Amino acid sequence: MALSWFSSVLFTLATLQGPGTRLTYRIRVVEPASVAPRVLASGAVSGPLDSDMRLTLRTDTAEVEALFHVTPLGDTVSLSGEFFTRRRVGRSRRGLPLWEEDTYRRLVRLTWSDTTRVYPFGNAPRAIWVELQLEREFAGGEARAAEAFDLVDSARDFRLEAVVRPRRARVILNLVRGDTVSAPRPIDLIPEQPSRVVQLVLKGRATTLVVSLTRPDPPRSPRDRALALDADVVCLRVSRPDSAEPLGTICGRLNNVARQLPLPTGDTLAATFAWPGPR
Repeated sequence: MALSWFSSVLFTLATLQGPGTRLTYRIRVVEPASVAPRVLASGAVSGPLDSDMRLTLRTDTAEVEALFHVTPLGDTVSLSGEFFTRRRVGRSRRGLPLWEEDTYRRLVRLTWSDTTRVYPFGNAPRAIWVELQLEREFAGGEARAAEAFDLVDSARDFRLEAVVRPRRARVILNLVRGDTVSAPRPIDLIPEQPSRVVQLVLKGRATTLVVSLTRPDPPRSPRDRALALDADVVCLRVSRPDSAEPLGTICGRLNNVARQLPLPTGDTLAATFAWPGPR
């Protein structure tokens, strides 16, 4: 018998997308039973109105990952879901498990605060379903993305994740040569906006660069596209002021991790991506 336990996780992301309307996804994972349905997990994801929700649910024989997106339509809302599923369909001659993969999309229109039911493993007897409710409220301040979920049955793997595409990013630039590092040069950038000229000084020598923020190339695999795994990734394009040819591109998530780009001068450009502060 599977061990049942209770865990509660609350993550608050440093995601500042500006004041306005706050969106909340409320979710329950339910298993049918002979007496009454049993709640296996529940949780909520909230954030700015453009927040998506990524859901992962795994059992011993099946996996489903989904990305939910909403489009407000007055008093109603359009809820779309991109699904990526894997089912174990048998074993090979060598005894290895065989999996079948599939991607599909679902769309439903409902009233705010109504509850819709999703069958990620198909509408079959004894199939697990997901109950999803959408809420909105006015957010007078900055809308921080947040996730919270409760897992009741450890036999399942259940995760929720807020997916927020950054409208702007704070990039901290440094020049590095050996054990010498220039003073940090912070700059706020907006994707696909005109380039900015920055100057960094290392050991009394100034280096002028032209930088701009772009989105990464579209993902290649069906799973990455369906789940928007690169949604929170941005890329810094770096070039010289006197040349249109880029010196290179640095890509990463807004997670305060420095990434490096070697320059022809022998220096290394370090770029750290972070969520910007409130405006």
